[in-house]
Amino acid sequence: MSLSACNDVKSDHNATETVKEQPTPKLEQLKEAQEAQEAQEAQEAQEAQEAQEAQPSIDIASLKHQLNSLTENKQCASQASCQVLPVGKRACGGPSSFLVYSTDHAPQEEVEKLAKAITAAENAKNKKEMTMSICEHLTQPLVQCVNQQCTTDTSANPAY
Repeated sequence: MSLSACNDVKSDHNATETVKEQPTPKLEQLKEAQEAQEAQEAQEAQEAQEAQEAQPSIDIASLKHQLNSLTENKQCASQASCQVLPVGKRACGGPSSFLVYSTDHAPQEEVEKLAKAITAAENAKNKKEMTMSICEHLTQPLVQCVNQQCTTDTSANPAY
């Protein structure tokens, strides 16, 4: 093999290595999704820390009572009125419950704000008290408007 042919083979080999080193678009998407998840978790931790510093003795029971009072009317005009929202934070991760409510009778922004406050308060309490819990993650229930009432779809999710 001539020196020129050898250099061509070496050049082709280097080009192949360069192609192999470039990440695939799917890998980049996965990386971005993981970074976004980590950023969200950091944001939640920051919010929990801020909530704890702002109000060290947040009464979680009082917040839950406010949320339940705000969402007790579950009457709905259509399926679109029925919403489900994760509330709270278990020590092992995931929400401690899910709230079914009707946007026809509860202001969505206020409901979400209270749910976030409860989640931040429970997260702060879990960290402060080094709480342990069962590591069972709840599955978000499906909701439906039946007889003009928002309810969970027990046929699709028998655990609820």
